[in-house]
Amino acid sequence: MTLKTLASPLPVIVAILAIFLLSIMDAAIKTLTSSFPTAEIVFLRYLSGLFVAMAVFAGSGVALPSRQGLGRAALRAVTILVTAGFFFHTLSLLPLAEAVAITFTAPLFLTLLGRLILGEPVSRHAALAIALGFAGLGIMFAGRIASETTSGEPIGYLYGLIASFSYSLATILSRKDSAHDHVIVMVTAQHFFVTAFSLPFTLSVFVMPHGHDLLFFALIGLLGASGHFALVWAYAHAPASRLAPIEFTSLLWAPLFGLVFFAERPTMPTIAGAALIVAAATLVIRQGSQSDAPA
Repeated sequence: MTLKTLASPLPVIVAILAIFLLSIMDAAIKTLTSSFPTAEIVFLRYLSGLFVAMAVFAGSGVALPSRQGLGRAALRAVTILVTAGFFFHTLSLLPLAEAVAITFTAPLFLTLLGRLILGEPVSRHAALAIALGFAGLGIMFAGRIASETTSGEPIGYLYGLIASFSYSLATILSRKDSAHDHVIVMVTAQHFFVTAFSLPFTLSVFVMPHGHDLLFFALIGLLGASGHFALVWAYAHAPASRLAPIEFTSLLWAPLFGLVFFAERPTMPTIAGAALIVAAATLVIRQGSQSDAPA
């Protein structure tokens, strides 16, 4: 990576576009949750995304994955399947902004997993961030329990936390596997295995989509694959410390899309809790970027 690449605003612009596309995908998925089972949404999202990924792969000239690469992709696909299944179900239970805010506990789980799996020390700043983040989550949850008028199911918090935890596992595996596998191969293989693994769960609950629903499924596949490729490209051309805060822009899009498409108005506990979670995630990201910096 050259100094010119580091200084270029293009990775930042691409990352902002990626988060925007993925935020639209979340809103589109929430639209479908009232009519289709979660398992089917996961299957059709990755099936339609697979066609996009295969088109990119076919035009890239990248070599086919090795047997070991396929094995790594299959393992990642399990964590991605869990993440997608539980997050999509969370979207069906909670307002869009609330569901998205819960996912920002992922950096906190990454810190805990780094301690448990890799034996990495947890600094005082990181411990404070974890406490701050889960305090924010507690404020959001308390506001939901206390409210009698806000739509949504509190059990969505449990599903959202499971999705956030499994996303952390998927992130660790992706970082590890990126040293061995090409990005295009990783994304394409992941789509293939998630599609294959979700098929058995879909068969018993499948509802035939018609008309505009087919367009929605094609849309979420296109948005998901395009957003994923764009985000991976951005991280390949700029430091993570520069791009990670951009992911917080989804907390701007989620309330906007929630208001426009679902008439959802964020409550004060949601706003306050989300602010604490973002502050906690920012502390973790800054701590990580400082520890990765050369001495």
